[in-house]
Amino acid sequence: MLLQHPVIVRKKNTFLPGYFNFRKEIKVKFSKFILTGLFLVSTFLSPIWSQSLDAGKTGLAFLRMGVGGRASAMGEAFVAIADDPTSTYWNPAGLVNVRTTQVSFTHTEWIQDITHEFLAFVFPAFKGTLGFSFISNNVGGIEQRVKPSAEPIGTISANDVAFGLTYSRLFGEGWQFGVTAKYLYEKIFIDGAAGLAFDFGLQVRPFDRNLTFALVVQNLGSMGKLQQETITLPTTIRVGAAYKIILESFNAELVIAADGVKVRETDFNGNLGAELKFNDRLAFRLGYQSGFEEKSMSGGFGFHFRRYSFDYGYTPFSSGLGDTHRFSFSVEL
Repeated sequence: MLLQHPVIVRKKNTFLPGYFNFRKEIKVKFSKFILTGLFLVSTFLSPIWSQSLDAGKTGLAFLRMGVGGRASAMGEAFVAIADDPTSTYWNPAGLVNVRTTQVSFTHTEWIQDITHEFLAFVFPAFKGTLGFSFISNNVGGIEQRVKPSAEPIGTISANDVAFGLTYSRLFGEGWQFGVTAKYLYEKIFIDGAAGLAFDFGLQVRPFDRNLTFALVVQNLGSMGKLQQETITLPTTIRVGAAYKIILESFNAELVIAADGVKVRETDFNGNLGAELKFNDRLAFRLGYQSGFEEKSMSGGFGFHFRRYSFDYGYTPFSSGLGDTHRFSFSVEL
């Protein structure tokens, strides 16, 4: 007797593709919701933020001076662009964009003979990127007086330093988060004070890989007293966006960026910046900062060859204060 076995036809599984498409759609909508929420909170709470930041006396101004010739040339509109070792300062979330071991150094000739130095060492680690940074600031030739007089009795100096440890990593597609812990020290003449602060950063690319949004909170922490006087950190919030335009005909790319910045005891100000890069080698940059009487425009250029990079930023100041020049050098190890 011949037994006929039924032929089993397996229906193509349409559930799993639909499930993954559903997950992707939910993830995109969730990203949009979170991003919109962050910017709404930043916008609608700005009056409260301003009031809370405008109380007390703010010190450690060197934490607001910025680092890097590239960011300086772009008017400090950099939190959404940050993708190099200076991310340890501008936005710790951007440090994960650094995929190789690098060392970066910036020397700044600031106004009134103030010198400002920045050094960073970054490398991939722990499924993300780790970075060590150092900032120093020196103000010399400060006239010393014990009472009103025509001539000072001498001169003193003020020195500030910051040691930072940064970690950044990806969290899902298009999401980057980073944090920096900083040890701070300030010395004026023979008196000194130390403190600890944190920076938190976020970069998001929810719709287009060429469009980036960013949110950063800097200098959350506290300082010890200096001559029995409490020092308040310059707590800062930055929101920004950047868009990259690929110019295939010229083998170039144009990046346009905008930042909104609110620092304790200051008004809200906006920064705009642009970078035109050819063949990933030569870059020209322009920037504009609003809300400052002494400065507004900036510019500069950069050059990358093999493992080496050089960036220069120039910011002119009015009122006879002089100009600021930033020189940055980076090398991939």
